[in-house]
Amino acid sequence: MKTLSPFSTLMNLALLSSCALLTAGLLNAADKTVKPQAAEELPSRMVSLVLLLSEPRAQNVASVAKSASKAWSREVPESAVTTMDSTFVVKSSAGRFAISSTDKPYFTESDKLADELKDSAVAGAIRKHRAWLAVDWMEKDDKADLRVVYQQLGKAIAEMVNEDTLAIYSPDTDQLHINDATLLTHLKSEDPLAALTDVDLPNSSLTGKNTISIEEDDVGLVAARAEARKNWPEFLQAFKARGKDKDKDLYFSVKGPIVEGENSEYLWLRVIDIDDKLVHGVLDNDPVALKTAKHGSDIHIPIADVDDWLYSTGPGKDDVKGGYTLRRFDELADASPKN
Repeated sequence: MKTLSPFSTLMNLALLSSCALLTAGLLNAADKTVKPQAAEELPSRMVSLVLLLSEPRAQNVASVAKSASKAWSREVPESAVTTMDSTFVVKSSAGRFAISSTDKPYFTESDKLADELKDSAVAGAIRKHRAWLAVDWMEKDDKADLRVVYQQLGKAIAEMVNEDTLAIYSPDTDQLHINDATLLTHLKSEDPLAALTDVDLPNSSLTGKNTISIEEDDVGLVAARAEARKNWPEFLQAFKARGKDKDKDLYFSVKGPIVEGENSEYLWLRVIDIDDKLVHGVLDNDPVALKTAKHGSDIHIPIADVDDWLYSTGPGKDDVKGGYTLRRFDELADASPKN
């Protein structure tokens, strides 16, 4: 049996965002035609983006209306902003969004979590943040196009990023991105989450106690590996043709076993070159069991040992090809008990 690290530890230490705390009264106040919802009827997914702040920030009707107007390129009058306590609700074509802030850390044990992280920049943001501001999608609509929702969500929170913003966190996907020169561009893209993932691929520095155990002979995993190997010519052809389109920064990655003595671990490798027998590249994440290899290490994997591959043809999730075993891991993660 091998243990695989999912991309989800920060969520275990996160406080509930405002969407989970909204009362039936607030929902009713935001839209008189909406029936009050019980807590257990709220969406299981927390479609939200959270700013980790170095200091508390006060919001008001005027600032929310101004941010929404600029984000969505239409006039949002102050009269369209509903308030209750410290939460503001504003409506767009994708539904209602709640903007809330608090003067407490988002993670209940920030220092402890930071101590466990290998990425010093991420650890620093978590350790230093003293407050947070969240934009939450309030609707319960299984048929909604979440890509459109996240487009509006990303544009809205982008207008709230300033000097006090240390990082942005997505509770839905457990991604954290430092506030750097690329952040606003990603948030305003057609697919904010995919853009963030491309730049800040989750790795073991964001994982901890939560793991998924899977047997080598798991039927779903065996089938996924077989499909990846069957379709290997597609990846190889795309990699060889990558230089023909100068306008696209394509991403190519393969997964296979990295061996150190008696220890081995399946890791993703960002591909640099492929010859007749080997795939050459650099590790895209930090190993858990290995001691010598680390993120950025030059590694090669025999083509025969590649058990999965993926490449991107654009910034959106639909532009990612491959990732067969990842789908199996997602199935197992969704089926596993949640803390």
